Amino acid sequence: MGRKKHEVDPLMDDERLIADVRSPDGEVRGEAVRSLCPCHAGWEAFERHVAVVLRATRDRDRAVRAHALHVFEDAARMQLRGELDYRLQEVEEEMARRKRASRFRPAEEAVEARRLGKVRRLAERYRRWRNSG
Repeated sequence: MGRKKHEVDPLMDDERLIADVRSPDGEVRGEAVRSLCPCHAGWEAFERHVAVVLRATRDRDRAVRAHALHVFEDAARMQLRGELDYRLQEVEEEMARRKRASRFRPAEEAVEARRLGKVRRLAERYRRWRNSG
């Protein structure tokens, strides 16, 4: 899909990660949870350790909880962006098919063309929002 490709840390050791998550030091636990962020560790590592991140949302240390919420926020943002990019691609393909069709349309096609115009405007607003952030 449209997920960003970042370098995945090849040295991510699951045993060390679990030991760090269980550490009595909140800073070590927070860094361990933060290392699972899908924008850094990759989507597969995040999915493999999602239970660890979920448990970290209930950690006694406020910073650890904040890191866990950040990881989930980034994952949700990446998932949403991928779905929106996919939908935009579908709309663009449909618009290209419509352009190739005859310009003399029956009434149903005219209604559909107006709906696609609205979708196109929304898609353009999304692109501007995505590029500004």
